[in-house]
Amino acid sequence: MRLTVIFLVFANISYFAWGCWQESRVGYWLPESDDAYTEASGERLVLLTETDDYLQSLRNQAEVQPALNASLDSQRTVRECLIVGPFANVVELDELQQRLFAIGVSSKERADENSQQEDYWVHIPPLASRDAATRLLRELQAQRIDSFVITQGELANGISLGLFSRSESAKSVGRRLMDAGYDVAIKSLPRVPEQWWLEMDAAAGGKLSESFWDKAADQFPELEKLTTTCKKNAG
Repeated sequence: MRLTVIFLVFANISYFAWGCWQESRVGYWLPESDDAYTEASGERLVLLTETDDYLQSLRNQAEVQPALNASLDSQRTVRECLIVGPFANVVELDELQQRLFAIGVSSKERADENSQQEDYWVHIPPLASRDAATRLLRELQAQRIDSFVITQGELANGISLGLFSRSESAKSVGRRLMDAGYDVAIKSLPRVPEQWWLEMDAAAGGKLSESFWDKAADQFPELEKLTTTCKKNAG
């Protein structure tokens, strides 16, 4: 009896081991064709940035924006002003400017365009004494070089060699004299305005009455009113 029980236990263990071994030999099942799995169909998700309308709007914006920016820049930089004049001196200009200020119209001085240019003074810097300047003057005049001794100002005891309206002419004369062995310098001199004008915003000037301009014309017979582009430094 005891041997029978031991035999049965051993038989059950052997059967269990054999069963596990058999199951380990079975592989995983895989579908033999693509038909075993069917992909659900549907519409592809399209981003806003990929649509034709959106892309076209970007192209239109790229074409229109430069022109719009140019138009805005032009409006910001171009202003019209009323200029009144000419005045022979600043005393007359100040008188009309104060009259305008009294009725609430601000204005600025505007010199004649020609006054913005410069002249160029070719000279030999000051020497140690008047005698030294006189000796050099005689030497230059002996070579038929137009010149004279400067007697006043910061260049006193120097030698003036000419005043030129063009920088190129002044530099040409200076080079010739330096090549001849002379110490030469060029000084820029802003021209003194011959005429003055008053500049004001065109809209403000248009609000002034005819009687105001009639009185101003009686006092300044040559007074003119012109509408032009404002200067950049004008307020």
